[in-house]
Amino acid sequence: MIPSNTLRRAAIAASLTLLAACQDIPSPTSPDVRAARSQQAQDRLEVLFQKASPEVMALPGTVFADNDEVAGRLVFGIEHMGAARAVENALARLGIAKDDYSVELTQPIHLAATLRDRFRPTQAGIQIHFTQYLCTMGFNVTHESGERSFITNSHCTATQGGTEGTVYYQPTSTTDPTVIATEVNDPTYFKGGECPRGKKCRYSDASRARYSSAVASIQGDILKTTSVNTGSLTVGGVFAITAQNDRDTSFPVGTVVNKVGRTTGWTRGAVTRTCTNTSVQGSQIMQLCQSFVSDPGGAVVVGSGDSGSPVFRDTGGDQVELVGILWGGSSDNKQFVFSPLRSIERELGQVVATK
Repeated sequence: MIPSNTLRRAAIAASLTLLAACQDIPSPTSPDVRAARSQQAQDRLEVLFQKASPEVMALPGTVFADNDEVAGRLVFGIEHMGAARAVENALARLGIAKDDYSVELTQPIHLAATLRDRFRPTQAGIQIHFTQYLCTMGFNVTHESGERSFITNSHCTATQGGTEGTVYYQPTSTTDPTVIATEVNDPTYFKGGECPRGKKCRYSDASRARYSSAVASIQGDILKTTSVNTGSLTVGGVFAITAQNDRDTSFPVGTVVNKVGRTTGWTRGAVTRTCTNTSVQGSQIMQLCQSFVSDPGGAVVVGSGDSGSPVFRDTGGDQVELVGILWGGSSDNKQFVFSPLRSIERELGQVVATK
C-alpha cells in the first residue's frame, strides 16, 4: 500500500500498450520431501510446533514460526539478535530440545501496499485507489451471496479489520471519480485461542468490495505483462483463471507461483515456507498459516503497492489456478507473503473466481 499522491502524475501520464503475449516459462515443482520422513516423526514435530508457536510469537522481535518440512525441525525467524535469548528461554521452558529447532535472523515482513491505467471492464492485477492510498485489485468474483465483487487486502481499506464501507476508484479518483466498488466484508481481528498473547490475528489479509452496478468487470481474467521478473508494467495478454484451489492452506516447498501487481508487474518465485504464522512489522497483527515466496535467482518479486495482487499457479497455455492473495513482503523486495484462497473463503465466504 502506498500513498496515491506519490505516483499520481505517473499514473495519469501512463498509456496502455498491448503487445503480443510472451512465451511461458515451464513451472516445475519440487517433490514433497515430507514423504521421506516417517509419519511418527512428522506428527511429533507438529505437536511441538503447536505448543511452541504461540509462546514464541508472543515475544518482541519474532517474525515467523514454521514447522519446516525440508529441515525436519522447527524454525523461528527473528528480526534482531536481541530476540534470540528470549526465544531460546521460552523453548527451554517448554522442554523443547535444541536439536528440534533453529533460530534465524531474518528481515521483518512489512505490508506491501503499478498496471496503472484505467480499465473498463476491470480485470485482476490493476491499480485501485482508496482514501489516500494505492493497492492492487486481487481478483473478481461472484460471492456466495450472488454479489459481483472483487477481493483485495484488509489493509487496503480505511481500517484494517472491520467493515466501514471504504469506497474504491480505478485507477485514481482524480483520473476517474467514479466509485467502482464499496467494501462490504472485512472481518475484525481476534484475540485468544491460537492467537499469541499481545497479538490480534486472522487467517487472511483479505476483504471484499461489492461492485457498483454501472461498473463492468471481467471474472476470471488476470492481466499479463510482457515479461516476468523484469518490472514490466506493459500489458501483453491475459491469464485465464480456469481453476481455484480452495482445498489447501499449505503448499509443498518448491511449488512455483506467480503474482501480478501494480508496482512490479508479473513476478514468479518458489514457495520457501508454508503455513507459517507471520507477524507484521510495527503492529500487533499476526496472520496465521501464510506462505512465503522467493525467486531462486534473487529477483525482485514485490514492491510497495503490490498489496492485493492475485497469486496463482501456471497450468499451461496462459491458464492458471488461483491459490491466494499477496499482502506483504521483505524490505529488500525479494520475498512476498500470501494468504491462501481457502483461508480467504473461511473468513469471507465462498467465491467463484473462474471464467
